Amino acid sequence: MRIRGVIEGFYGPPWSHAERLAWFDRLAEAGATHYVWAAKTEPRHRDDWRAPFTPAELDEFTELAARAPGVALAVGLTPGPDAGAREVIDKLRPAVNAGASVVVLSCDDLPALDAGATHRDLTHALLHSLGVGVWIVPTHYCGVDDSPYLQGLCDGLADEVEVMWTGLDVVNDRIDAVDARRRAELTGRAPLVWDNTPVNDGLMREALHLGPLGGRDPVLRDVCSGILWNPMEFATASIATWTSAAAWLRGDDHVAAWQTEVRARGWYHLALATAFRGEPHWHGDLPDATWWTDVAAALPETAAEAGLDDGVQPWIDAAREGAAIALDALAVIDRIATRGTGTGTTMRQFGLASRWRTWRRRDVLTYGGGPRVRPVLGQDGRGEFVGRAAAFELDESLVDALVRRAMHS
Repeated sequence: MRIRGVIEGFYGPPWSHAERLAWFDRLAEAGATHYVWAAKTEPRHRDDWRAPFTPAELDEFTELAARAPGVALAVGLTPGPDAGAREVIDKLRPAVNAGASVVVLSCDDLPALDAGATHRDLTHALLHSLGVGVWIVPTHYCGVDDSPYLQGLCDGLADEVEVMWTGLDVVNDRIDAVDARRRAELTGRAPLVWDNTPVNDGLMREALHLGPLGGRDPVLRDVCSGILWNPMEFATASIATWTSAAAWLRGDDHVAAWQTEVRARGWYHLALATAFRGEPHWHGDLPDATWWTDVAAALPETAAEAGLDDGVQPWIDAAREGAAIALDALAVIDRIATRGTGTGTTMRQFGLASRWRTWRRRDVLTYGGGPRVRPVLGQDGRGEFVGRAAAFELDESLVDALVRRAMHS
């Protein structure tokens, strides 16, 4: 893989300049090659794309580009449907002069399925005028179906242009090499994978993704031109999955690398508490009191204490309260088993139900709770989005299951 790194391409508050500098250091340490500036809410990336980059932004590009030898800066732009080649070139040239060695046409999530040839011509104009690498995120960016858009884009597209692809769907539990090969047949080149993990924007804002990389075919390393991971708006919390991804790129045990990292940082139990289905390697009946006691004792009280982003605090609070409710539910279950029913037991059930009801109304998901909604969307032969059943999961949380047992014992 010639390209390895991250693409800051999420919807939500962008990273700060200091966070980006720290990530350049992290990428260099891992042997990565690229960082892509393309956060959707950067005003001059998308919503106000015609406005020139500010002097401060250009100074930041210069500092980023010079930060770490071997890690290149790529700058993305989402031009509107009426964009002309000259204005796009004029917009991006200062970024190139500031040190960007790649420019990225971010045409994803645009109503432009009739613009394949237009996007090809715009890509060529940039390639011939700016003297740097040009990548494109096409409007038809996932799946393995051909479409008029892809035909128009790829008919005569210069071989050196990278065409990004997210996999079968926008968000994927698995990405397989066989599908990457099928995509390569459509575009005439190995795909550059935009991997939407561990991102938690849009429909996924209630989730915190601290787990290891999973479901990525090792053969992807041989059939793709590269992989760029799309992180969370939480720059520090994104380190958890990135550590696993970097190990996967090296061919190392990426789960073991993840576990070493999150244990060393004190994030392991928070990662379990925020995983969709509880502990990855736990099977059997619901966890017992010992498991819940261990989790409750190991969870940090504050994000600052754990060295995490301030925005992670709601998940910490929910995880701590959920563990306490689970232990109370287990105590009620034990009381019923040893003392039977009665006024004392009933009052404990009502108290438990009240706390549980308040906890379930939180805006974040913990202990495998749902409903979980994700953009598991493919694109068909017209490039239109197609929903999948996996986009909607209704599993109850481990806490819910224990409370239900306490109410119905």
